[in-house]
Amino acid sequence: MSTDRIEVFVHPNGSRYADGSQGYPVGSLVTAMTLVRSRRAPGQRAVVWIAGGRYPHHETLRLGPADSFTSFVALDHADPPVFDGSAAVTGWRSITVDGRDLLAAPAPAEGGRALYVDGQRRARPRLPRSGRLRMAGAGDLDPAAHGVGTMFDGGDTFTFTEGDVPELSEPERVEVVVPHYWVQERLPIGSIDHRTRTVTSPYRSLFALREDSAKTFATYYLDNVVEALGEVGGEWYLDTTGAVSGLGSSHVLYAPAERESATSLHARLPVIDTFVAIEGEADEPVREIRFEHVAFAYADFATAPAAVPPFGVREDPLLPPGEYGSDIQAAAQVPAAVRLRHAHACAVVGGSISHVGGYGVELGEGTRGALLSGIDLSDLGAGGVRAGGSADAGSPGFVSHNEISDCTIRSGGRVYPGCVGILVQHGAHHVIAHNEISDMLYTAISVGWVWDYHASASVGNIIEGNHLHHLGQGELNDMGGIYLLGIAPGTVIRHNHIHDVQCRNYGGWGIYLDEASSHVVVEGNTVHDTSSQCMHLHYGRENIVRDNLFAFGGEGQIAVTRPEEQTGMTVMNNIILGRGRPAFGGHHQRPDDVRDFNVRSDLNLIWDYEAAPGAVVAANGRVEVSDGNRRWSLVHAADEEWLAAGHDTHSRVADPLLRDPLAGDFTPLPGSPVPGSGAGTAPDAGPRPAAARRHPLVQPTLPDPSPPTRARSVF
Repeated sequence: MSTDRIEVFVHPNGSRYADGSQGYPVGSLVTAMTLVRSRRAPGQRAVVWIAGGRYPHHETLRLGPADSFTSFVALDHADPPVFDGSAAVTGWRSITVDGRDLLAAPAPAEGGRALYVDGQRRARPRLPRSGRLRMAGAGDLDPAAHGVGTMFDGGDTFTFTEGDVPELSEPERVEVVVPHYWVQERLPIGSIDHRTRTVTSPYRSLFALREDSAKTFATYYLDNVVEALGEVGGEWYLDTTGAVSGLGSSHVLYAPAERESATSLHARLPVIDTFVAIEGEADEPVREIRFEHVAFAYADFATAPAAVPPFGVREDPLLPPGEYGSDIQAAAQVPAAVRLRHAHACAVVGGSISHVGGYGVELGEGTRGALLSGIDLSDLGAGGVRAGGSADAGSPGFVSHNEISDCTIRSGGRVYPGCVGILVQHGAHHVIAHNEISDMLYTAISVGWVWDYHASASVGNIIEGNHLHHLGQGELNDMGGIYLLGIAPGTVIRHNHIHDVQCRNYGGWGIYLDEASSHVVVEGNTVHDTSSQCMHLHYGRENIVRDNLFAFGGEGQIAVTRPEEQTGMTVMNNIILGRGRPAFGGHHQRPDDVRDFNVRSDLNLIWDYEAAPGAVVAANGRVEVSDGNRRWSLVHAADEEWLAAGHDTHSRVADPLLRDPLAGDFTPLPGSPVPGSGAGTAPDAGPRPAAARRHPLVQPTLPDPSPPTRARSVF
């Protein structure tokens, strides 16, 4: 049966004057939509069929309510079309700047933090080459003052040690990068006074310029220092005025790596910041826009956006107005390359988004019922997906009922390391399932945006079957493979596999229930090899932790940072394994002393492969941090006190008889007590085969089985 839909064909060699037929296709998405709009009756469906190949994409495709019911579909899923937001940098020639041999070419764009050579992101020159410098002072800040009480005492000036900051020819192009707490602040230099060794920025740091828990002034490095260009190969600099090169106009300067030359260099610079913007209104949303197996590559901001309050947090009323070097958390204001706003039942299935300056996809205000499935997101300036809108569940701007599943998100945080692989701020009834997230410098999945025991609309979210690994990498702090915040009834974290989570100074957890996390079920997860604990509750109430495997946390397996009178967690039927680290780990005579944990724990299987006497089930320890190296030591063995308090009365301390647990293989051997414990081993986490994906919107758009006669494409 023939359909009544409009069909337009797109080909890399298509014409902007074409009629969009298969025999005479157009050459861009923007032209295709011009034809669709000229032919469409209200509510009529349309399909834009796209041939494989590479397309210059230098104009954002903007879709509004009148464009509803449009699908953009690759003709051949095995040969996806790629929409390229970059321009080739050509006309290279050799030049010498201050005795350094460089290459120079006219710049096709006037901004951005990334140049790509042979598809690889190339860095701007930095000082020092590796490691960090340490501030000598920061206004009136006392770095040893109470960390929480002075956390938001940010500033716009600091002093440096003699010799750390050289004379800079273009200081206004340099950013002071400050990684601390759980963010990385980027403070452009406004002025430098070398007499007083003072740097002043037009931005203010959000957090006090200290090295968080280390109680010292912050560490930092300088990014985009032209004086360092040419010291190593493979770095670049955008000479916006031509003053550095003496060429009189904007040029890209490049220090060639070995075997690179003016004739062999293949470089591209992004010239667009947004590939697609799907934007409706509260009273007229966009409906059922689809992209199937379409790839987008290369986007960046001409001018990197500053962070501006309000951030949607309790401290907002007291923060001075102005521009800041960082968001409060998760790089939550950094824009995305594909944006949805007041969009209902839209879908992106398959395809990829790569080489972008911020997030990959934003499910913005009023986005509901969307599906992101099977997308490969890589080389990201920030994270993969950012979702959030109104905090009021009754508002048209509330974000809900979206699914993010079977996606691969990797190599994120290349500009904003404090970002998150999948971030849901205010949002309910989301499904985040069977994704693989790796090679991130902070948290993989974060849900919730209300601190303390205040009402939160982020309820009923399901986080299951995800494979989350190689996170943090010693760069930032206070992170988790999965991070929750606030009261969240109906939220379930199940059957995820989380491993290799590494913080810098503190807080590298597998599953992290932060402030007031309550009424959450954590079940059937496998979490191992974390720098802190595998399971961490900051504070909250009535959470259920059951049937999990927790193994080889650097400070123990389970922790409660701020015990309260009510029960924070019920911990039952778990396998809990250590290597000289206790099942429940705290700090001696501090608020998180293990003897004060507000948990109900029983029926667990506990074992330690390098057991310390009396410290298998519970103990307090000490962590010492030096240059990113963390060392835990036992302070107080507390097994007897833990058991005397009525914890783990019916738990077993026994070898679980697993195949090779130290290598991450938790398969039970014959005779193992594991099956009777009810806990699982490493689940089948990560993306599923396409045939196993069951969301109603995942079904592909099919060709018309009875099309009108079509001419063979002239291309």
